[in-house]
Amino acid sequence: MKRLLFALFALCALTTFAFAADKNSVLIHPGETVYARFEVKGKKIRLVQAGKEKDDAAQVIFTFDKQAKEGMRSLKVENKFPNDLIYKAEMRSLTLKHERRVNPTPVVGGKIAIDPYPIVVEQLAFFDFKAEP
Repeated sequence: MKRLLFALFALCALTTFAFAADKNSVLIHPGETVYARFEVKGKKIRLVQAGKEKDDAAQVIFTFDKQAKEGMRSLKVENKFPNDLIYKAEMRSLTLKHERRVNPTPVVGGKIAIDPYPIVVEQLAFFDFKAEP
C-alpha cells in the first residue's frame, strides 16, 4: 500500500517543465550506464561528450538501475574529479509526458553518491555541472 501511495504521489508531483538544454545534458534511462567527459578550465567545467560506451577517461559515471527495489530505482554517480560535483537534474516520465526538476545529492570529489528515484521515472537529464572545492 505504501508503494502504491508513493507512486501515486510521484505521478502527481511530475509537472510539465522543460529546463534541461539538449547538447549540454546527460540523458540516462533505467538499466544504462553513461560515461561523461568534461573540459576543465580553472574552476569551470563544460560537458564535452557523454556516451554509453565504456570510457576510462570519463570524469563522471552515471549508472541507473533497471530493477526497482521497494518502488524505487537507484542512480549511482561516480565523481572522479578531485572537487565536489554539483549539478541539476530533471526526472521525466516519457509515457505520461511529464517532467520535474529535482535536487540531486552533490558528489564529493573522488566518491560515489546514490540517489533514489520512483519507478515511474523513465529518463533522467543532468545539466548545469559545476566542480567546487
